[in-house]
Amino acid sequence: MITWTLGVLGLMLLLFVLLSPLESLRWWVDRGEREVRQTFELEPPGNPPPAAAEHFLVYLSGVGTIGGDALSRREEAWLDSLREALPEARVIGDVFPYAVDNRGLLQRATVWLWGRLERWRRGRWARLLPALIEIRNIAQVLVSADPRYGPTYNIGLAQEIWRSLQRHGYVPGGTTPVTLIGFSGGAQVALGAGGLLAGLGVPVSLIAVGGIFGDDPGLERLRRVWLLTGTRDRLQRLGVVAFPGRWPTAPLSHWGRAKREGRITRLVIGDMAHTGADGYLGRRASGSDGRSHAEATRDAVVRIIRGQGGARRGSG
Repeated sequence: MITWTLGVLGLMLLLFVLLSPLESLRWWVDRGEREVRQTFELEPPGNPPPAAAEHFLVYLSGVGTIGGDALSRREEAWLDSLREALPEARVIGDVFPYAVDNRGLLQRATVWLWGRLERWRRGRWARLLPALIEIRNIAQVLVSADPRYGPTYNIGLAQEIWRSLQRHGYVPGGTTPVTLIGFSGGAQVALGAGGLLAGLGVPVSLIAVGGIFGDDPGLERLRRVWLLTGTRDRLQRLGVVAFPGRWPTAPLSHWGRAKREGRITRLVIGDMAHTGADGYLGRRASGSDGRSHAEATRDAVVRIIRGQGGARRGSG
């Protein structure tokens, strides 16, 4: 039974990888080019009014999410604590990173499938069939990292981030900084979309929490990239292994140039695993200083936003 289930999951992974580019390509053909032109239409010259906040933070969830309006309770609690710690900033968490049009998995014709898998997460199949959600979203991460299909996908996501920023008070044409917080695979799509926003003159940086990402061209445009890692998180090393552009043998890659320019900083923030109760957003597990993992991760983000650095540095 287990062998059969694993075989089905492997087949589904292959199908998702093969078919995943079609979603963004179809969107572009149907309405994407027209929407993007309208969304990113240049603002008329002049002095923009002051922004509603001193800093804007956009959280992009990991591959386990099913929609921008369906974050886990652990994520919602962490974002609430970040808002309390940074009252001068606007913290946003309503963008679904694994779709070009911000449609969550429960807003599609296949809602019957994704809704059922989401409910099964709490049952006996929690480690098997519901993994299709992660597999589907991982396929979109691979699309974002693909130099052939990535630009289409990333410009769609950049458009949704741009719309969300303006819904929350961001003023186009200003100089208010924007920091994308990409968790796990969310770091890759944040790089892809963030690079395009930076090309429009938006001052964009990235905080990758356990980030898995490739040698994305967005690394050339982002102001700074911080990698927050835990000593027990081995999954985040997948990006280093899977993408040759991040190998030491590729000093001329986007990653290599960003490192030489000093725009990449790796911070080891505690004894975190990748996900779960012992992960970066875990509220029960704690470090030697008595802070929960969620508190330690939040405090690292706060120090970065306020320009104080902090935590223990490691090699990129």
